[in-house]
Amino acid sequence: MNGKTETLCVFGHPIAHSKSPLMHNALFKALGINAAYLPFGPEPENFAQAIQGFRAMKFRGANVTIPYKTPVMELVDELSPISKFTGSVNTLYWKDGTVGGTLCGTTTDPYGCIRNLEENGMQPANTTVALLGNGGAAKAIAYTLMEQGNRLAIVCRNKDKGEALAGSLNPLFKDCEKISVFTFQEFPSVSKEYKILINATSVGMTPNEDESPLDKDSLNPGQVVCDIVYAPPKTKLLKLAAEKGCKTVTGEGMLVHQGLESFKKWFPEQVKGHTDEELLNIMRKGMVGI
Repeated sequence: MNGKTETLCVFGHPIAHSKSPLMHNALFKALGINAAYLPFGPEPENFAQAIQGFRAMKFRGANVTIPYKTPVMELVDELSPISKFTGSVNTLYWKDGTVGGTLCGTTTDPYGCIRNLEENGMQPANTTVALLGNGGAAKAIAYTLMEQGNRLAIVCRNKDKGEALAGSLNPLFKDCEKISVFTFQEFPSVSKEYKILINATSVGMTPNEDESPLDKDSLNPGQVVCDIVYAPPKTKLLKLAAEKGCKTVTGEGMLVHQGLESFKKWFPEQVKGHTDEELLNIMRKGMVGI
């Protein structure tokens, strides 16, 4: 590091579990970029000040994770269409690459989830998908799943909030089947109708590894169960799914795919000439310290 080193970061609370610094710093090293990526965990009451510091110190970019994906929306200058709809931002970048200019917010979460499924042999298009949750990540993933013509069910604790999400999506995709909404208690009776189950909640994330949004009775042999939680890599939900004979997809794949999309926002010129496969391989090795 020297006087020309650019700084990037991830904001979250808690944040000690984040593997984003490992994979992004691995890319910096491999691509010869003079930059450093750090984890920051400001208390919620200090988050707005943290973003002011980000601006003042002219950081090159940032990721944003739980619980700041929605609060950060009021602290940027420009939002992407999908972030406006979903109420979620996971990536901060400067418009046209002008650091200190217009601060933009978008979400790469849905891209990461869909690409993760594709990489694991699933084509999440024109099929049946049950999405657990109705928060920012769930909204973004739901939007993308509807774009691809899937029959979608929202599974959540508060049915009114699930209905609100479905009601906001249904008019945008009039040619698609209406979205169904179930509580977690109702879902076991209809679970067999859905080929793919995606957990888009934080249930099961470190330090609450013993929690699962679904029990084993809600799962069926042959289903694909995907978790966006990546710490721990094998969540309790995925362990239950494996025991039930389901195909499981961990959240680590989503992390690297969404991370690469963020990286392209920050360093578009530096990734030219490199394939996604090459870059993803570097990131995965970085996550395990290779």
